[in-house]
Amino acid sequence: MEGGVSVHADGNVTCGLDDPYSRRTFGNVNRQTVSEVWANPEYERMQSRLWDGWRCAECNLSQAVDASEDGPMPARALLPTTLVAEATIRCNLRCPQIACVPNNHRDVRTRDSDFLNLDTFRRTIDEIGSGLTHVFFFNYGDPFVNVEADAMLTHLGQVAPQAWGLTSTNGIPLSKMERARTVVASGALDRMIFTIGGATQESYERYHVGGRLDLALKGMANVVQAKRELGVDKPTVVWRYLTFNWNDGDEEIAEAVRLSEEIGVDEFRFHLTHVPLEGVSWRFSRGGPNFRRYRRHIDNAFGFTHFTVEPDEDGFYQREELEFGTARWTGWQARRRLPVRDGRATIEVSTTRPGAEGRDHVFVLTPWAKVKVALRPGRWSKVELAVADPTLRMLEVELVTFDHWFPAEECGTDDRRCLGVLVREQDETVHRRIPWPRLRHPALDGGDEARLAGFRYQPPEPLIDW
Repeated sequence: MEGGVSVHADGNVTCGLDDPYSRRTFGNVNRQTVSEVWANPEYERMQSRLWDGWRCAECNLSQAVDASEDGPMPARALLPTTLVAEATIRCNLRCPQIACVPNNHRDVRTRDSDFLNLDTFRRTIDEIGSGLTHVFFFNYGDPFVNVEADAMLTHLGQVAPQAWGLTSTNGIPLSKMERARTVVASGALDRMIFTIGGATQESYERYHVGGRLDLALKGMANVVQAKRELGVDKPTVVWRYLTFNWNDGDEEIAEAVRLSEEIGVDEFRFHLTHVPLEGVSWRFSRGGPNFRRYRRHIDNAFGFTHFTVEPDEDGFYQREELEFGTARWTGWQARRRLPVRDGRATIEVSTTRPGAEGRDHVFVLTPWAKVKVALRPGRWSKVELAVADPTLRMLEVELVTFDHWFPAEECGTDDRRCLGVLVREQDETVHRRIPWPRLRHPALDGGDEARLAGFRYQPPEPLIDW
């Protein structure tokens, strides 16, 4: 962490966030001043090696120096300008998060002390507070499990009011209004993240083991109310909704959004995660409609993209060899350019979804027509599109299916893709010889028209994975 230090609960000072067992320690603020720790030659040597492209062992947060930054490493500040303060290593919940489990295990010691001492925190802030630009009041554990966290923030707000402050909590420790009011009144925090994964107690406690949803929501609501009572704009209150395959249903998502609006949080954010791996939410993959529908609420996807398969910019997955031909799956939406011959363009569609016969359909859209096509498992359905413009040589069509499905959900496979429709990869010489059967396509009903109203294909947007 450039220009920063991370102070663990036992006072040990390390260089960043990703050091759960405190193996990169450069000193201890219980016994030394920050200046003494900062002057440790090993600290400067490590920063120099990082600048040259070296990576710390077991650190997943290391980032390469920007190629545009040429030349020698910038001069180090006299004192750190960024502080990560780990108020405690402990948490009141028992989430199945591999980085957190050891910290709450009675037989495992990841720190020499579970709680950061208030006097130590005050001395640290008194020494470096005037030069601080950023303070992250969390690391492992929930900071507000430390009963002295409120006093720490009050002191921070008094000594370093210019520093931008961020904290993260599960909300339960702030379910008492008096405590929430003290935290807001400190003025030390610009942003508070409440990690709450679920809108029902049943789904919430599957990850937040030992927690109560009502208390978590109350803690978040208390901070919002305290801001109103004190007439202040900060901290920005963020509900970080962890998405899993047990809390990503339409009804629960809608309830979570409703609750966020009722409470009055400043930001509602989905956090896509791969931990635990068996809980990955495939419904929020970039091939699914929920990604498009809730894109404005998705902030990041820690590790998520490594465990999901996403379609290309046209909405198609890779080619596959099937028993009945070569094809590519689409996501719930896709687009394709078709050659126009003799005033017509054709496309073949199918599916392998179990039980799709007579149930699943795909909509083929052109600038002047909408065609609803029934999908027949293991058989191709041909769509012929009349083209009135004699000068048109290529026709771009859009494919939409509201009957998209997830093999991982319906068949218990490892395939987490959102699948829409199979589109045949047609050999042009064969294409002209085969006599196609003519199919009758059903007319669109009012519901179809409503869902398709204003639809336009949108390529998947970039997604930060950190």
